Amino acid sequence: MGVEDKDFIMRQIRQLGEGLGAFLGKEDVDKILSFGEDAQKEIEDSSLDKQLSSEQITEKKETKPK
Repeated sequence: MGVEDKDFIMRQIRQLGEGLGAFLGKEDVDKILSFGEDAQKEIEDSSLDKQLSSEQITEKKETKPK
């Protein structure tokens, strides 16, 4: 990719950022930037919930009288 192509892409990105800045407030930008972190937390929480549920089921099976 040539220098001119990179310059063009960077100008387009800057214009896009400026355009979004005109429509979005600081709160909106913070929400967008933290979206990835929030999604990762949800994945981790879901994984932890599944693990805890699995452990509880295992414990019930072990303590269940025969």
